[in-house]
Amino acid sequence: MTPAARPSVPKPGPPPARERWFQPRRSGHAWEQEGLDHVRQRMPKAEPYRAWATFQFTGTSGRVSECDLLIAVPGGVYLLELKGHPGRVVNHGDTWQFHHDRVRTIKNPLHLTDLKAKELKDQLARAARAMNWTPGGSPSSSRPSFSTIPTW
Repeated sequence: MTPAARPSVPKPGPPPARERWFQPRRSGHAWEQEGLDHVRQRMPKAEPYRAWATFQFTGTSGRVSECDLLIAVPGGVYLLELKGHPGRVVNHGDTWQFHHDRVRTIKNPLHLTDLKAKELKDQLARAARAMNWTPGGSPSSSRPSFSTIPTW
């Protein structure tokens, strides 16, 4: 084979860009999608940042959980529950009150989000064991974070 007839050897280049934001569907709530878009636009496009939005999973209890946003950052992995109630929020333990043009009371989302975070941690640990993967450390089951996105 002559040198001119040899196939060219591909030159090494940078690795392909990896997806960092995973969202199987847009949120059905405009205010929630605005909050997700806000986070996505500000999330660094660098390792180790990753986010999973608007997903569901089934816990070992058989309960199906909907999650707004799970985000992995250098400081840990956080489950965020987005709320879009305008006004001042007052925590009364089992309930939250939003004071704006009227008072709106909802169940405190911390309890359910804390349960979701624990069940998701268990599911991720089971998946890691099934793959014979031992991570460097176990994600802590600290309290979930909340982001309130006001609607103007």
